[in-house]
Amino acid sequence: MEEKLYTTGEVAELSGLTVRTIQYYDNIGLLSSSGRTENGRRIYTEEDLIQLEQIVFYKLLGFPLNKIKNEVLIHSDEEELIEMLESQQLLLFKKIEQLNTSFITIDIICKIIKSGEQPPIQALLQSLAALPDDNIVIEAPKLFSKEENEFLSRYFKDLESVKDFYHKWKEISIEANILISIGILPHDELAQDLAKRWWQMIMKLTNGNMELLSKIKEIDLDSRLHINNSDVMKDVDKFIQQASEIYAKENDISKILEQNERDKNKC
Repeated sequence: MEEKLYTTGEVAELSGLTVRTIQYYDNIGLLSSSGRTENGRRIYTEEDLIQLEQIVFYKLLGFPLNKIKNEVLIHSDEEELIEMLESQQLLLFKKIEQLNTSFITIDIICKIIKSGEQPPIQALLQSLAALPDDNIVIEAPKLFSKEENEFLSRYFKDLESVKDFYHKWKEISIEANILISIGILPHDELAQDLAKRWWQMIMKLTNGNMELLSKIKEIDLDSRLHINNSDVMKDVDKFIQQASEIYAKENDISKILEQNERDKNKC
């Protein structure tokens, strides 16, 4: 079967780019045409379109053209193409996580200002620096043993459930560090509101299953998430633990958990 060829105009129409842009990419060696027609018009192949997809992808991520030139896969068989696409997925995931962190940070700043406090920029920067790299959700399975992964997979059913937990954990961690920096104590109202959301996160994940609660404590999930285990995150963990223990005592969380366990055993 004869390979389908595309003119510059057809490539521009398919990609949403201008003819001038396609020509420019050819002139600088970023997307060289595979040949010319008898009247001198550039022609492109299916493989060239794959190459263009990569160029567009990296450009959307803000890569400069000279950097893209080094990243683009010139020749690809099926295995290389899959590897390239999976690599792009990871880059996109990290970009999404970075945007989510920015959204969380802005939301926390607004919340602190509305409470009458002045958000300390230094504490925000400390929090962001102490958080794990945003590929942690993808890399997380490598942090646990086979048995731990098998256990956790019963509760984290898919990537979305992992991301949901990670986002809430990140939000609470950033906020806790800010509360510490402005002198909020674990029993104060803002800290107890944070503790309430921490318990809601745990209850949603476990449905009150005490086995999972004890297992999370046993495998030290928080410390695994922030691999460097910085002093900032140690203080954050301690603050959340103290605030959540106070909240649990004042709201009879233990009784709720025990009842959930009894109901589970009846089933």
